[in-house]
Amino acid sequence: MKPTILIAALALGACTTTQQSEGERVPALTDSCDTSALAGLVGKPFTVAVEAEAKKQSGLTNVRVIRPGMAVTMDFRPDRLNIDIDEKNVVTGFRCG
Repeated sequence: MKPTILIAALALGACTTTQQSEGERVPALTDSCDTSALAGLVGKPFTVAVEAEAKKQSGLTNVRVIRPGMAVTMDFRPDRLNIDIDEKNVVTGFRCG
């Protein structure tokens, strides 16, 4: 097989999509969370109640709490809310991804 045909076949294969189950929601690339409503929670001690309020205000249920020095994956998930916590267990910010 010629290398150009092989490269073209691989490139086309990369453009395929997986089939979605009926009723399953797959976030679009433009989906994102909105952290602007969460500004009032910054500076508060992190508790289960603060996490619940952040979920409620952002409309997201997928939450990741990130503490100093914690290893986290670099994958971007627009449907995930990251809660940054400092070494004193205080919320320092919220990010999408």
